[in-house]
Amino acid sequence: MQIRRAQIMAGFKGAGLAAIALLILCFWYLGAAWLSGKLPLGGRAQADEPGAPVTYLCEAPFHTDIALPLNDPLFDWAAELKDELPAWLPPDTYILFGWGDSVFFTRVLQPEDMTPGRVLSALAGLNDTAVRIVPVDGGSVDEFCNPIAVDNKGRAALIAHIRETFERDSAGELRMIPTPVPGEILVRARGRYSMFNTCNQWTAAALGKAGLPRAFFAPFAWNVTSPLQGRLETDTEEVTLYN
Repeated sequence: MQIRRAQIMAGFKGAGLAAIALLILCFWYLGAAWLSGKLPLGGRAQADEPGAPVTYLCEAPFHTDIALPLNDPLFDWAAELKDELPAWLPPDTYILFGWGDSVFFTRVLQPEDMTPGRVLSALAGLNDTAVRIVPVDGGSVDEFCNPIAVDNKGRAALIAHIRETFERDSAGELRMIPTPVPGEILVRARGRYSMFNTCNQWTAAALGKAGLPRAFFAPFAWNVTSPLQGRLETDTEEVTLYN
């Protein structure tokens, strides 16, 4: 009886220590995210280039996408995606690009689909990743997304970041993933999703390559948008980065 009681007490003690460790981890995780958002890495001044297409950042509660024009003078997305895009898309179409866990993109379609197993496997980096591509009309992207001031050099960096994330076969073709969501395209991607490398971290890295302010650690959507709320000041000009 005494041995059994000692085992039970030891179990409670172990569970208590695990709970304390989890709380400490959550505290440091949230603290690091908050501090990183408040003290972002600086960007460079973006020159105003008349006639250049608008670049957008689209924010959902837990996810961010980069929206680029389908008919971009810097890159032909229609040729890259080939038969994956419908032929009837209007000229003002924009393409939303977002990186993340492939299981979430294909199986977590409703709140009840977010099971503990799927959440834990994603946070542990056990699943493949994908770039989700969604074509939208120009009016919708202008209504629901926020324009960001980025010059051609910066936009070229965003395009390169997206294309470098695509996983390709030996022939250089994109590796597609079947998706149950109408209108979406999933491309198998490089990298592993985890609690320290989320979809928003991918977006923040893209913004950094484009010369925009970004959080070093960006696990949440607000980590991506917060550094863009202010203005980038230089010795000669002040440029609005996020409207």
